Amino acid sequence: MKKIIYLFMIIMFTSQLAAQSAEEAVDLLSGQQGFGIRAASLGNAYTAVADDYSAVYWNPAGLAQLKTGELYTSLYNLNFNNKSTYLGTKTNQSQDFTKFQSIGMVYPMAVERGSLVFAFGYQKTKDLDSYTEFNGYLASPGSNSLFFDISNDLGDYGQLDFDRDIDQNTIIRSSGNLSQWSFAGAIDLSPQFSTGITLNIISGRNDYNYDYLQTDRDSQNSYDIFLNDQKIEEFYYNTYSLKQNLISEYSGFEAKAGGLFRFNDHIRLGGTITLPKTIHVKETWDVNDELLYDIFVLQEQVTYQYEDKMSIDEGAFDYDIKVPFKFSGGVSYSNDLFLVSASADYCDWTQLKYEVPDDRNSSDYTDLLDENKYFLTDFKSVLSYGAGAEVNLMNGMLSLRGGYKFIPTPLKNVSSKLDRTYYTAGIGLLVDENAVFEASYSLGSWSVPKYYSYYYWDGDDMQTYEKNSTSKIQVGLKLNF
Repeated sequence: MKKIIYLFMIIMFTSQLAAQSAEEAVDLLSGQQGFGIRAASLGNAYTAVADDYSAVYWNPAGLAQLKTGELYTSLYNLNFNNKSTYLGTKTNQSQDFTKFQSIGMVYPMAVERGSLVFAFGYQKTKDLDSYTEFNGYLASPGSNSLFFDISNDLGDYGQLDFDRDIDQNTIIRSSGNLSQWSFAGAIDLSPQFSTGITLNIISGRNDYNYDYLQTDRDSQNSYDIFLNDQKIEEFYYNTYSLKQNLISEYSGFEAKAGGLFRFNDHIRLGGTITLPKTIHVKETWDVNDELLYDIFVLQEQVTYQYEDKMSIDEGAFDYDIKVPFKFSGGVSYSNDLFLVSASADYCDWTQLKYEVPDDRNSSDYTDLLDENKYFLTDFKSVLSYGAGAEVNLMNGMLSLRGGYKFIPTPLKNVSSKLDRTYYTAGIGLLVDENAVFEASYSLGSWSVPKYYSYYYWDGDDMQTYEKNSTSKIQVGLKLNF
């Protein structure tokens, strides 16, 4: 059977896989949460604190504060919750992801004055995990514009609609991370000022799965087949399903420089510059579908069942993303009883752009490069910020922490509901003189209002509304030596 599918989402699947959108590049690279349990507890306001292994991410100059060696390791559990409303039907689904987060070592060198410290390790710096599910009944006169050219051993039936009076179910799963192998060093240039640099080898992978199913309700999508004005057959649609699998692999190199100024024993001011970098993306995908329908032959009083499967598209594609400067700054105040800190990150997402990898034919990248104009027109520079506080109890054996983080959407002229807010809390417990147990909890939320949802099943009158939230628990151990 030959099928001709006139459905916008399928056209978009096969074209978008060969040319990613500007929004997908920004989604991939913006809103990184970094790593570090104490940092997470303080709302990631860690640029002017940075006194453990996680300084390799937040501010490498902070490593100069460490006078003893440190072994650092952590893992996390992420719960992603999605509440959606589609065609009047509300769906509430969540998914858990438990993963290893980081392992690293800090080693101070023996010097006569000041400090010289090196660090090396591996860590995941951004979660790409998510789970979304939509359900709804598409009734007449609504339409998703889907019809098929039906031809089989019984005959050629022409084009038959399967576009309304259907139950729809869509499940989108994404699982992956951006990660780094890091080598960092820091040195005291004066009693009050330290500087440091981190070199990162970036890697990562994201597995994306899209499953769409529509089912005919009560034989609404049925057709009487006539020959010479006499009904001879009855045609019934049952189900149509579409499955897409996309694997994205990321690689690149990054350099970050930082400075930390100590006004006195209590006040610290820190800043970092992340230099422009290129992220190479390699994608492989396949799209498959399946149609089930029945034909009842009146003369024979027999129902024939048909199952048709088709591979719509498959292939591979690679491209580069040029990422601009990122600037971070922070201030902190601490004494024996408490610590307060604040920090901010700035990045101009209008300077992001797609590029053609070396030894590739640029004519194959016309659609991709055309997306570069949307970085300028649809995006903006973003200043995200956070603040945190810590109280030390029981002579420093127990630390209680809390924080707040705000990440504005990089999209221009859109609803503020797309902004992301995070509330954080955590503890640090001195197990013995050389070991500290740490735990943190963060709760994040943001919404996707109607007309800001870019899923392919949405028609002009079928926009979805989403409310997303994440809860993340991190636990880890620091060992001093």
